[in-house]
Amino acid sequence: MSLTVRRELLNSKFDGYKLAPIPENNAVKMTPLPRSGLSQATVSASSHLYFQEVQSRVRHNHLAVGLISSPQSPSATLGYVDKEGAFTLVLIDRNVHSPQTASRGSEYPVSISVAPLTWVISDGSGQFYVLQIEPQLDKARLLGQHEFMVDNSVTPCRLHSAQILGESIVLLVSSRAEVRRTSNRKPSVRFDISALRIPLSFDSDSTTEFNPVEILWRKRGTDIPSYASALAGNWLVCASCTFEDPSVHQDTGREPMTSSTEDSQPTGKPPPPYSWTQTGDSLTMAIPLPSSTPKSHIHVNIAAKHLSVLVTQVVEDSNIPLPRYAMKELWDYVDRESSLWTWDQQGDLKFGLLTLHLEKKHDGTKWPSIFAQRPSPANEDDVPETVDPSEMWKIREALEKYTSELHADPGADIPSLASGEMDPSVDSEVGRRLTMSYLDILTGDAVSRNTSFEEVLALPLQHELQDESGINPRSLVIKRGIDGLLFNGPIVPSVDLWEHVSTFPALAFVLASKRDTRFVYHTGKAAALALENGGTDFGPNMYSYHDAQGATRAKQGVSRLGSDGRAG
Repeated sequence: MSLTVRRELLNSKFDGYKLAPIPENNAVKMTPLPRSGLSQATVSASSHLYFQEVQSRVRHNHLAVGLISSPQSPSATLGYVDKEGAFTLVLIDRNVHSPQTASRGSEYPVSISVAPLTWVISDGSGQFYVLQIEPQLDKARLLGQHEFMVDNSVTPCRLHSAQILGESIVLLVSSRAEVRRTSNRKPSVRFDISALRIPLSFDSDSTTEFNPVEILWRKRGTDIPSYASALAGNWLVCASCTFEDPSVHQDTGREPMTSSTEDSQPTGKPPPPYSWTQTGDSLTMAIPLPSSTPKSHIHVNIAAKHLSVLVTQVVEDSNIPLPRYAMKELWDYVDRESSLWTWDQQGDLKFGLLTLHLEKKHDGTKWPSIFAQRPSPANEDDVPETVDPSEMWKIREALEKYTSELHADPGADIPSLASGEMDPSVDSEVGRRLTMSYLDILTGDAVSRNTSFEEVLALPLQHELQDESGINPRSLVIKRGIDGLLFNGPIVPSVDLWEHVSTFPALAFVLASKRDTRFVYHTGKAAALALENGGTDFGPNMYSYHDAQGATRAKQGVSRLGSDGRAG
């Protein structure tokens, strides 16, 4: 499944964001929190955490939005579990507390509103509570309590999503599965995602003792999901890896596909057929070919709006697909007279590089892809741009490794282009490199091919009236060059496609200038919101960036958070 860019929504003339003052007395409402307030220090510092778990906790949002039945409801609610383990419901001008639920676990507590006045609480240790808030919003009633049991023991887990389905509540949780030691003694961590089911029909015993939840299915990967959404009988799971049945890894030792700073394909296929990068006036496209290919067997024709590349009579490495582009339409026009191609056989290396230098007809126009994309369930030619030109040539090394491992063990899993350990420095980059998977809620089966890895800049903001908010719960802002492109994800992936609906020009560029931005959300086409953490000498701020709608300038707002500009 690919994300197709709509050219008419790009704004190549955009010049920058213009600061528009926001009256803080109207835009920011202060609500003192009871008890000890919100804090991420809810887990014992003595427990050992791996990099994926630290990264996931840094970006964990403790605050959940309560659903309401209609826009006429007199108040909205926010819920969270404080560091003392008590679930707290916050209204506009007053606070309502439920009785304390449980002691702290080894994961962050999470609260999710599954219906108006109905909440599911996870304490992080593997125990779940279902609360019913009274209509007066002054007290809560415990409807049931349940435990997540794995191998006859309660297992700590993180709650990612919950939804009422028929006469039950389905949950998606993640938990640490196993830790292995690699040949270089570095830990290799696996995480499970599990779908759980809790009945909605409660008896008197459900409020006095813990009942085991029903585990519908379990899958294993190398990271923790960054976002999950349940709609129309399927889960959308956004993560930096794919998830497979645990038995696959136990029996074959296969690794799930993971993301890195390089282009990768999460489907078990060879690396992309080419890599490419661009400047303001030109593009460079690199295609790896067997070094034994004679130049006379390479046929390239560069037209004003089309490209043809054909390689003939190559028998080596027949498992490697050779380029066959016959009058393939380019994304924009090129100057055919100034464009050229070269063939470097790379001496004794197994693969050489066919390099195409294409001069843009329209200088300053940023191409989202080499070829004009057609809406289709699987666009094989959708290869993301390699922003760092020095990284572009690594496609040859990836193909070299792919073929050597393929020939050494034909039954082994095909490695992704992005192999090796995750580098902690990736945390400082803009966006999160994720792939989007669709899994059946009840069976866990893939209901659609997952997307290629994309740099996700912003997730949808929670809203108490999700259907009427204008925010698609499956919409993401994707990085393309320096822009942020808003895509609406399909509700039924077998029918719909990812649709490019709007563009936030230069969003990736402005986000890169922030000191410590952990949370970036969008409110549909209206705005992208970036929350920057405070420091010793300054408080946290919220930046808002609005759609330019084709203009050269767009509105930017800044709001200080906290009564004195410092909020925890």
